[in-house]
Amino acid sequence: MSDEVRKILEAVARGEISPEEGERLLKALQAQKGEGEEKMRKRPRELDEREYVLQKGETVEGKLVLSGKKTLIEGRVIGDLVLLSCDSFFSGEVEGNMVVIGGKIVFAGGTVKKDLVLVGAEEEGEKPKVGGSVTHISNFLVETILMMVSPLVGNIVVTPGRKEKEDEVS
Repeated sequence: MSDEVRKILEAVARGEISPEEGERLLKALQAQKGEGEEKMRKRPRELDEREYVLQKGETVEGKLVLSGKKTLIEGRVIGDLVLLSCDSFFSGEVEGNMVVIGGKIVFAGGTVKKDLVLVGAEEEGEKPKVGGSVTHISNFLVETILMMVSPLVGNIVVTPGRKEKEDEVS
């Protein structure tokens, strides 16, 4: 039992507030707690230094650059998305370009409003709807360079701003 709930119940027991007032306070406290949990659930988060999750209903503003991470992108990126040597799952929405360099990506639909560029990346699944062009670059030279560069740029997250996605009215 939280301190707030205990204080409300003690105030009712002492007769300082009526049971009805106590009930209203408990409901307001419960609603406030629910709103806080909802905000935390909608917020993009890093699970640890090697993982990044952008869930459905979450939004990141600006360019999102991830390196050497396990990524789950189901939400919306208002800007470009760059995945460098990541092990990724994508079903989200990118308002700009999406660039995947090295690593592996599993697509499950989604949308990319501009271009999709895949450089030396393993890919599978249902590709997203792409508004621009789709470019595949894969050869021995690119893969060799990626193997040399990947350890030097591991575990990077670059994003200027995060915000909650406002509920859309249907």
